[in-house]
Amino acid sequence: MAESRPVPVAVRRFPAATLLLLSLGVFLTVTAEALPAGMLPETAADLRVSPEQVGLLISVWAVTVIVTSIPLARVFAYVDRRLVVGGSLAVFALANVATAWAPDYGIALATRVAAAVAHGVFWAVVMVYATALLSPSHLGRGLAIVTAGGTAATVAGLPAGTVLAQLVGWRVAFAALGLAALVMAVLVVARMPRLRPPRPDGDVHAGGFWRDRSLPAIAAFGVAAVLIALGQFATFTYVRPLLSFAGFDEGWAAALLFVYGTAGLVGVVAAGWLADRFPRAALAATLVVFAVALATLAAAMSTAAAVVVALVLWGAAIGAIFPLLQATLMRAATDRTRTLASAGIVVLFNVGIAIGPWLGGVVGGASAPQVTAAVSAIVLAAAAVAGGAGVLLAGRRAPVRDRA
Repeated sequence: MAESRPVPVAVRRFPAATLLLLSLGVFLTVTAEALPAGMLPETAADLRVSPEQVGLLISVWAVTVIVTSIPLARVFAYVDRRLVVGGSLAVFALANVATAWAPDYGIALATRVAAAVAHGVFWAVVMVYATALLSPSHLGRGLAIVTAGGTAATVAGLPAGTVLAQLVGWRVAFAALGLAALVMAVLVVARMPRLRPPRPDGDVHAGGFWRDRSLPAIAAFGVAAVLIALGQFATFTYVRPLLSFAGFDEGWAAALLFVYGTAGLVGVVAAGWLADRFPRAALAATLVVFAVALATLAAAMSTAAAVVVALVLWGAAIGAIFPLLQATLMRAATDRTRTLASAGIVVLFNVGIAIGPWLGGVVGGASAPQVTAAVSAIVLAAAAVAGGAGVLLAGRRAPVRDRA
């Protein structure tokens, strides 16, 4: 079995500056993932393609992450975390600058694939790196800071990129993103601590990985991850028709989505405290709240107050879910399984993201969003069961550390 190894004393203090740096990296990568959605008309006109083809730049990104994340996580499993994070950000930066200079759609597509590969490697390692820098009592709080970058990207990064594209062009938006990521890569390599993972007895390639005692819990969390993304995107894809169906006009819908995003930021902040204070109960309890919020939307769509309350609960729950899941997963995993577990969660989330909109369209879509919300509530209830099972399988074992 992989034995527990302490983090060096030098990195046992709460590394706020380091975590904020990682959070900025998360912000940039998540912003880049969805950026074409905010500049469809400008990009399509410049590259002389249809808006649907520009939309494929997002789909290709997701497929690339699904296909490449786990194999590349295995390749870099025992490389210094600092170099993997910094190197992936550097490749990500160059790919986005190349997108800004792409002369045609084919080159733009190729550069998006390159950026997505770097994105997958970054996400496979960033949570593992952060975990190795944190003491067990601060794990939830620390991972919440890192994942807050993703929520901030949704609330602020994509809108800012859209405004920049409208003011000075979509190419400038991609170039700015790439240059910011390049600065981040330099800072990571220059300022962050070295952390070279140990090679535990019974390496992945020797079959030891498949005998690791943490795998049942990791599998349960993986099921929960797919179901969370599936339930979220089945309904969120059709949130504007849902709000219209509930009687809110465009002005109110925009305001309510802002409230939803703000609640998500509150959820991220709360997740850090919840994960450290209630490490066994927080994940399943938050998933239950998530399911109840969507069930309320389905059942009480004609009541404005109920819809508003449900949106607030929904936003807070989705904001809290990812840091809670990551903290619980990192506590359950061992040195041998942690990197591939982190990569696997990223892959499974992307699978759910890819299938969720299709599921939402099949069961109700824009014409019956209350049905879609009801189905999502059932899916999320199943996610709560899977998450609870993962916690029970993991037991009370403290997180196992990478060694510098």
